[in-house]
Amino acid sequence: MAFVNRVGEIAALDEWWQRPGSQLGIVWGRRRVGKSYLISHWARGKRSIFHVARNRPLGQELAALSAAAAPVLAAGRRDLLSRPFVSWDDVFDTLADAAHRQPLLLTIDEVPELLTSDPSMASGLRAIWERMADTKLRLLLCGSAVRTMEELQHERAPLFGRATLRLRLQPFAPRESALLLPRLSPSERAKAWGVCGGMPFYLSLWDDGLSFRQNLVRLFCSEQALLLNEGELVLSTEDFPGGGRERLPGRLLRAISGGNTRFAELKTAVGADPTRALQATQELDLVERIQPVRVEADGRRALYRIADNFLAFWLTIVEPHRAAITQGLASHVAKIMESQFDDYMGDRWEEALRTHLTRTVDELDLPEPATEVGRFWKSRLRPQEDPCEMDAVVLVGRGRRAAIAGEAKWAKTEDGRRAVRALDRKLHDSGLPLVDNPKFVVCARESVTHADPETLVVTADDIFG
Repeated sequence: MAFVNRVGEIAALDEWWQRPGSQLGIVWGRRRVGKSYLISHWARGKRSIFHVARNRPLGQELAALSAAAAPVLAAGRRDLLSRPFVSWDDVFDTLADAAHRQPLLLTIDEVPELLTSDPSMASGLRAIWERMADTKLRLLLCGSAVRTMEELQHERAPLFGRATLRLRLQPFAPRESALLLPRLSPSERAKAWGVCGGMPFYLSLWDDGLSFRQNLVRLFCSEQALLLNEGELVLSTEDFPGGGRERLPGRLLRAISGGNTRFAELKTAVGADPTRALQATQELDLVERIQPVRVEADGRRALYRIADNFLAFWLTIVEPHRAAITQGLASHVAKIMESQFDDYMGDRWEEALRTHLTRTVDELDLPEPATEVGRFWKSRLRPQEDPCEMDAVVLVGRGRRAAIAGEAKWAKTEDGRRAVRALDRKLHDSGLPLVDNPKFVVCARESVTHADPETLVVTADDIFG
């Protein structure tokens, strides 16, 4: 997989590396987001030990760490292959000695595995770390169990206040995702992003020399396909509260993918209060709570959507066909999946437009600084009243007035003049405070026809080009 982007993350790691004294960093993010790949790329050329923790007895853990450290410390006073580490104190005392004059990096990946086998590990590490102050040792603690990694940083946690780097890795935005698919056209990149989201691992599996349907067959349409069961793996490995026998988060996510997008609908669909599961899945960036711009937060009036493209695609399009796939109906299933994609992609395309407007906000010639980019609809309606739904609205200034309204259609082409007429009516019927002469954005996959010169036209070439 090519290494692309992550410019901000590399800069943060470089600045952390250059600080004097010992430094502790915490890097975390969901599975497949590229934590290990980022650190391996950044650590090239540095004295670096990379250890992947497992839930195993201490002796086996230390033996594995000794084997990883042996080549790096080969010139030292100790042969770690014949005399492996015997305790965590031994590990850090040895590494501190090696880091006395020049920096040495120890990365411990999957730290939650260590905490499972030894819950007192964090407390012990705090005492050990206080002895490292006069060294040039750098310690990175990494993990995919997001809640566990964040609990390490809570105020009452043993390591609170010790970390001088806290880096949560996020999936790629649409523009960044496109960098991993250089041979595809912008509209085909958009389709790949619709399936894979911004997860580098999934994007790296997408073959940009094959058609969209061929990639669906490769990745999903056989019992051996790499991603056929990946959605189930995500649901089973994320550390959800209420997971266990209740399986509440999984039920919640399936309910949302099935069209239950309001709190009351979700409560009925899962047969329980979904508050905790909603909170947990939002913290993991799997679910997004959406409210109209300028409306105060109210979880019971909000809409909920699956924020992660891959999980949304898997739950909506792949999982219902798993039985047919295992029966060997791959070619038939792939055709059906492809035919369902356009309906699925509408919501994803709207989000791509909002992300694009946020990224390019400095180029929009706004009358005042932008304060929010989001959706709008009237949440309280009289009988027969138009909800005035708009896919993108940009608010500006202290008065949070609407300066831009936009529509996104996952269609090859869109009539710009017709779209602007509809947006103009909705904007003026919305009740939102407006700037003088608000602007309009029309977004289609490849082209927008009959657009007035003042209309901002956005296509896949702008978002993914």
